[in-house]
Amino acid sequence: MRGTKLATLCYILRDGEVLLIRKKRGFGANKYNGVGGKVEGGEGVLEAAIREIREEVGIEPLELRYAGVLEFYSEDDAPDWVVYVYTCTEVRGTPRPSDEAEPYWFPIDNLPFDEMWEDDRLWLPQVLRGRKVRGRFRFSKDYSKLLEWELTFT
Repeated sequence: MRGTKLATLCYILRDGEVLLIRKKRGFGANKYNGVGGKVEGGEGVLEAAIREIREEVGIEPLELRYAGVLEFYSEDDAPDWVVYVYTCTEVRGTPRPSDEAEPYWFPIDNLPFDEMWEDDRLWLPQVLRGRKVRGRFRFSKDYSKLLEWELTFT
């Protein structure tokens, strides 16, 4: 067993649009996703979310709203990833590319699901409309295929 990794995802919203990044490298490279990444040692989840936003797109989040938690499994009974999801409507600065990410604004009603993780279409539209999610997803060993899921919204 590799151990569970903690991570964050933040969806920055403005005027009916959401900021997504196209990852340039690492896990999920070439997919669109929210801004985020691994929680580092000694760091809280919220601190990690803020740091990742600064590093990946160069903006300062002025508020983060908790939007849920997602667990991702492949081979083991323990999750590979536990991901804390946030939304943000107030930022300082303009998103810019980094060595990890290329930022793009998309209309909330026209997301590039064919270039995103397979699970995103199941829960992300609800989160972008203000609901909170709790999700569990089981993927194939190489994360190429979503096999099963459970979702609850509040």
